[in-house]
Amino acid sequence: MKRLATLLFTLTTFSLLISACKKDDKNYEPDCNGPAKTYALDVKPAITANCVSCHSQYNTYNGVKNDAAAIRSSIANGSMPKGKKMSDADKNNVICWIDAGAPNN
Repeated sequence: MKRLATLLFTLTTFSLLISACKKDDKNYEPDCNGPAKTYALDVKPAITANCVSCHSQYNTYNGVKNDAAAIRSSIANGSMPKGKKMSDADKNNVICWIDAGAPNN
Protein backbone atom coordinates (compact mmCIF):
# COMPACT_ATOMS: atom_id res chain seq x y z
CA MET A 1 0.00 0.00 0.00
CA LYS A 2 2.87 2.36 0.83
CA ARG A 3 4.39 1.65 -2.56
CA LEU A 4 1.13 2.59 -4.32
CA ALA A 5 0.91 5.84 -2.35
CA THR A 6 4.48 6.70 -3.28
CA LEU A 7 3.78 5.97 -6.94
CA LEU A 8 0.65 8.12 -6.93
CA PHE A 9 2.50 10.95 -5.20
CA THR A 10 5.32 10.75 -7.74
CA LEU A 11 2.95 10.75 -10.72
CA THR A 12 0.94 13.66 -9.32
CA THR A 13 4.07 15.69 -8.66
CA PHE A 14 5.41 14.96 -12.13
CA SER A 15 2.10 15.98 -13.73
CA LEU A 16 2.07 19.25 -11.81
CA LEU A 17 5.63 20.03 -12.83
CA ILE A 18 4.92 19.34 -16.49
CA SER A 19 1.78 21.48 -16.52
CA ALA A 20 3.63 24.33 -14.79
CA CYS A 21 6.21 24.37 -17.59
CA LYS A 22 3.70 24.84 -20.39
CA LYS A 23 2.97 28.26 -21.78
CA ASP A 24 -0.16 29.81 -20.35
CA ASP A 25 -1.58 31.18 -23.60
CA LYS A 26 -3.27 28.06 -24.96
CA ASN A 27 -6.12 28.77 -27.34
CA TYR A 28 -5.20 32.44 -27.67
CA GLU A 29 -8.08 34.47 -29.06
CA PRO A 30 -6.96 37.53 -31.02
CA ASP A 31 -8.58 40.95 -30.93
CA CYS A 32 -8.98 41.85 -34.58
CA ASN A 33 -10.79 45.13 -34.01
CA GLY A 34 -9.22 48.17 -35.57
CA PRO A 35 -7.48 48.65 -38.89
CA ALA A 36 -6.75 45.67 -41.12
CA LYS A 37 -3.27 44.25 -40.67
CA THR A 38 -0.80 44.42 -43.51
CA TYR A 39 1.97 42.00 -44.33
CA ALA A 40 4.64 44.68 -44.80
CA LEU A 41 3.89 46.82 -41.74
CA ASP A 42 2.45 44.37 -39.20
CA VAL A 43 3.23 40.76 -40.05
CA LYS A 44 6.74 40.76 -41.50
CA PRO A 45 8.23 42.54 -38.44
CA ALA A 46 6.47 40.11 -36.08
CA ILE A 47 7.59 37.06 -38.08
CA THR A 48 11.14 38.41 -38.38
CA ALA A 49 11.37 39.07 -34.63
CA ASN A 50 9.83 35.77 -33.52
CA CYS A 51 10.17 33.12 -36.21
CA VAL A 52 12.86 33.64 -38.85
CA SER A 53 15.79 32.72 -36.63
CA CYS A 54 14.53 29.11 -36.67
CA HIS A 55 12.29 29.13 -39.75
CA SER A 56 14.28 30.86 -42.51
CA GLN A 57 11.57 29.98 -45.05
CA TYR A 58 9.41 32.65 -43.37
CA ASN A 59 11.72 35.39 -44.60
CA THR A 60 9.43 35.96 -47.61
CA TYR A 61 5.73 36.56 -48.09
CA ASN A 62 5.34 33.25 -49.99
CA GLY A 63 7.02 31.32 -47.19
CA VAL A 64 4.63 32.74 -44.62
CA LYS A 65 1.57 32.45 -46.89
CA ASN A 66 2.34 28.79 -47.70
CA ASP A 67 2.44 27.86 -44.00
CA ALA A 68 -0.22 30.32 -42.80
CA ALA A 69 -2.51 27.67 -41.27
CA ALA A 70 0.35 26.02 -39.35
CA ILE A 71 1.70 29.40 -38.22
CA ARG A 72 -1.73 30.46 -36.98
CA SER A 73 -2.24 27.22 -35.10
CA SER A 74 1.23 27.31 -33.51
CA ILE A 75 0.83 30.90 -32.34
CA ALA A 76 -2.73 30.39 -31.07
CA ASN A 77 -1.92 27.23 -29.12
CA GLY A 78 1.28 28.70 -27.68
CA SER A 79 3.65 26.08 -29.06
CA MET A 80 5.60 28.75 -30.96
CA PRO A 81 7.83 30.57 -30.70
CA LYS A 82 10.01 28.19 -28.73
CA GLY A 83 12.00 29.65 -25.86
CA LYS A 84 10.30 33.04 -25.73
CA LYS A 85 6.91 34.65 -25.46
CA MET A 86 5.38 36.44 -28.41
CA SER A 87 3.70 39.74 -27.52
CA ASP A 88 -0.08 39.97 -27.76
CA ALA A 89 0.34 42.72 -30.36
CA ASP A 90 2.46 40.43 -32.57
CA LYS A 91 0.03 37.53 -32.07
CA ASN A 92 -2.90 39.76 -33.05
CA ASN A 93 -1.07 41.10 -36.09
CA VAL A 94 -0.21 37.67 -37.47
CA ILE A 95 -3.43 35.85 -36.60
CA CYS A 96 -5.74 38.66 -37.73
CA TRP A 97 -3.84 39.01 -41.00
CA ILE A 98 -4.12 35.25 -41.63
CA ASP A 99 -7.82 35.28 -40.73
CA ALA A 100 -8.31 38.08 -43.29
CA GLY A 101 -6.93 35.84 -46.03
CA ALA A 102 -3.21 36.63 -45.69
CA PRO A 103 -3.15 39.33 -48.39
CA ASN A 104 0.15 40.47 -49.91
CA ASN A 105 -0.21 44.08 -48.82
